[in-house]
Amino acid sequence: MAVRLTDKLVRALEPPPATNGRGNNRITYDDSVPGFGRRFTIGTFPAWSVTAAREEAKRLKRDVDGGGDPVGKFKTEREAPTVAALCAQFEAEHLPRLRPSTAQMYRGLIKNEVVPALGRMKVAKVGFEDIDRLHRNISRRAPYLANRLLALLSKMFALSVLWNMRSNSPVRGVQRNQEIKRKRYLSNDELARLTKTLATYHRDRQCNSTVASNWGA
Repeated sequence: MAVRLTDKLVRALEPPPATNGRGNNRITYDDSVPGFGRRFTIGTFPAWSVTAAREEAKRLKRDVDGGGDPVGKFKTEREAPTVAALCAQFEAEHLPRLRPSTAQMYRGLIKNEVVPALGRMKVAKVGFEDIDRLHRNISRRAPYLANRLLALLSKMFALSVLWNMRSNSPVRGVQRNQEIKRKRYLSNDELARLTKTLATYHRDRQCNSTVASNWGA
């Protein structure tokens, strides 16, 4: 069935009768744009007017005529891995290689920061601005933690390139927060062991010096 589609006509279209309790499909083609029908869902009416849908159909037809595959592209994008899936693979394959304390910290960051903010996004769609925004948001309350998060995301997205989820890393160029070096003082036990080691070191040097002197005499 081919007619000149209009908004008024689309509103008046009735769905075909059901068969065996299940709905049927019926394609109403537009006679001015060959192929402009219902095989590829452009959008829903009235969110998409017939005029807008017709223009989009023309664009899609040009794409197909040029060798494109809009349906295949849509399917590929729909099935592309999300950041949540990347996190799951990162936890399963990379975290076991790290020190337990580092792995535990990364798990906490993934659960509390990464997944809530980025989890539903497609890995290939995450941009510099998404990473920078997340880093800045966390920096307002925990600047050191924000830097640990940046280190996590840097490794995670580097692996996403190796795992063929995207072609580059969106973390590159994000500025780390400046960190003030912190002093650490030795505990009593550490100080005692250091003193003992230094005493042994000096005693051995004195013995070696005495042996060398006697040998020279």
